[in-house]
Amino acid sequence: MDSFRGAAWAALPLLLSLLAAGPASAAPSTPSLTYGGLASVRPGDTLTVDARSGEASYGDTMHASVFLAPGRLRMMDPLLTTTVTIACDARPGTRPVTRRGAGDVGPDEHPFRWARVRVQPVDEDARRACRDKVKRLPAPKLAERWAPDSTWPQSEWDVRTFRAGSRITVTDNDDEGADGDISLTSRAFADHPVLRGARAVLTATATLKCGAAPGLYVVYRHDAGQSGPDRRWARLRVAPAASGKSCSTDQAAARSAGTSRTAVVAWTAGGVFLAAAAGTVLFRRARNRRLRADGARARSAA
Repeated sequence: MDSFRGAAWAALPLLLSLLAAGPASAAPSTPSLTYGGLASVRPGDTLTVDARSGEASYGDTMHASVFLAPGRLRMMDPLLTTTVTIACDARPGTRPVTRRGAGDVGPDEHPFRWARVRVQPVDEDARRACRDKVKRLPAPKLAERWAPDSTWPQSEWDVRTFRAGSRITVTDNDDEGADGDISLTSRAFADHPVLRGARAVLTATATLKCGAAPGLYVVYRHDAGQSGPDRRWARLRVAPAASGKSCSTDQAAARSAGTSRTAVVAWTAGGVFLAAAAGTVLFRRARNRRLRADGARARSAA
């Protein structure tokens, strides 16, 4: 019995290590590819491509003959990244991965050889399973993460988080010369900011509603003279207002609107009063003229 107990205690560390390694070894791994690297993949695999600063530019696209579709690099600070899927009919072998610049539009711009992928051989059953897997793939996540010290928004999907009731600065780096021509609207805004600036950068200050529910909001832009609906321009995420602090942007907006309505009522009432007073004066003048005329006719008749 003692020898059995001793053997059990001796085997316990090994058993624990196997239990700990079991789930990790069973968890599916997602291969990744970096500049100059080689990734080993199978048909249906999801491949993450990561580029550091200087290795690629925002909006560049990654291409390979075995990709189901090209991948566009998005910002996930501090990396540029995209996710691609290996086609189910990809044949075994090593293929180049090329990078094309965001502004490349024709064959004159030669793609840059960026990395390589090696496709492992699989049987037909695996290819059929691959086709079922690809059909169930979720839509790619479009939200981006930019450096917190950069201006917002850097792109349509630069989703930053702001507290309800706060005042935020909106920056536009792409519309030089459009001072005062672009207005912004959002269900999260308590006002309608207008982008202004005499140089390349336009800015505006927007106030978030105190009552804006936490969640994702779209910011729309309206250009002077445009026809058609406003287009989606940016997105932001609203967090609850800071606890213990009063939030008065909605009340201020209501007071502003109330003041405007009061002013309109006051001006309207004043106009009615002035009109009534002017009418009374004109009536009295007409009556006096009539009385003087009647008196003159009576004296001439006498």
